[in-house]
Amino acid sequence: MIFASVSTHGATGTWLDEALELGVPLLLFIGLWWWSTRKEKQRTKAKPVEEAEPPK
Repeated sequence: MIFASVSTHGATGTWLDEALELGVPLLLFIGLWWWSTRKEKQRTKAKPVEEAEPPK
C-alpha cells in the first residue's frame, strides 16, 4: 500500500472510515499473531518420580 494513496483517502474521506479500513485489519492480525505465539501453560500436577538406579 502506498502512503500517498492512504493520505489522500484520509484527506477526502472521513478519518473514521480510515481507522476502520486500516485499524481493524491491523488489530485482527496482531490478535491472531498473539494467539498463535502464546505458550501452552505448564500443568501444576507433579510428574511421577522415576525409580533411581541402585548404587553400584
